[in-house]
Amino acid sequence: MSLRTALAAIAVLACASPALAQETPAQPTAPERQPTAEELAMQAAAEAFDGRMQAMGAELQAVMTDASTSSAQKTASVDSILGVYTPEINAFADQLVAFLNSMAAQTTDPQEQAALQQASVAADANIRGIPDQVRSSVAAHLANQAAAATGGSGAVAGTVPVQ
Repeated sequence: MSLRTALAAIAVLACASPALAQETPAQPTAPERQPTAEELAMQAAAEAFDGRMQAMGAELQAVMTDASTSSAQKTASVDSILGVYTPEINAFADQLVAFLNSMAAQTTDPQEQAALQQASVAADANIRGIPDQVRSSVAAHLANQAAAATGGSGAVAGTVPVQ
């Protein structure tokens, strides 16, 4: 979870960095550039999103460490949790993409525009991919647990059998 949240934060910082780089270093007495209202709003949204992802992570952790549930029950619980958080994930992706596209539209530097548009595409894919990545991680974890329970005699995707 933290990796995806970090990617979102990096995308936000990536769009702020070109604007910061445009400051005139020749004026040492010039006041520091203050973030715009749009940047402050995006920062607040990113912090709120991070909090929600931390909460989701805690819920997922509780499900995965519950020894009284079967793999099928864990998978169903994970799907239920993701069902609650996926709309928020998608809404944040929409908000971040709109922010990055707005920043790209405000600059006249073609390289900066391209970088912001690339960051927008990457951020959108990474953030919207969170539910699928969680499902994939859960499936791999459950498969590893099942293999360990059977003495490791079955091959698990992504592992090398030991002879």
